[in-house]
Amino acid sequence: MKLSSKVRYGVRAMVELAKQSDNKPVPLRLLAENQQISPKYLEQMASSLKIAGLLESVRGVEGGYRLSKPAEDITVWDIYKVLDISVQPTDCFGSECSRSGMCSAQELWTKMADSIADILKSYDLRELAQRELKLQSKANPAHVGRRCARITK
Repeated sequence: MKLSSKVRYGVRAMVELAKQSDNKPVPLRLLAENQQISPKYLEQMASSLKIAGLLESVRGVEGGYRLSKPAEDITVWDIYKVLDISVQPTDCFGSECSRSGMCSAQELWTKMADSIADILKSYDLRELAQRELKLQSKANPAHVGRRCARITK
């Protein structure tokens, strides 16, 4: 299974916001630049995440986007459900499948979908942000303080 670029980029952008300890809004342009995502593509994702209640926008000179709730309350699953069209790895579910009830692999596909959901639910943005800050500080200690504030426990 391959995650869509929308999900991958959406998670990256949300982790970037989770790294902001003061929860100040980050301008879309800066967020796109920091994560090397097209601003137009990021704007589409941000709009969907805002409608879903995961992001909020702030207008004005110091405006931008920020998480609408604490980072530990947003999981990768929450982002995935908003940005990916299909949660299921196949079309073989319930009444959508002409072989429903007689397909030996249907249980396999259901367990696979459930396992993927469980893994995505087990990672929250705070955990990913902390992990990313550690990785960045090891790779380039000067980089960490420039682009984002450190998160606090």
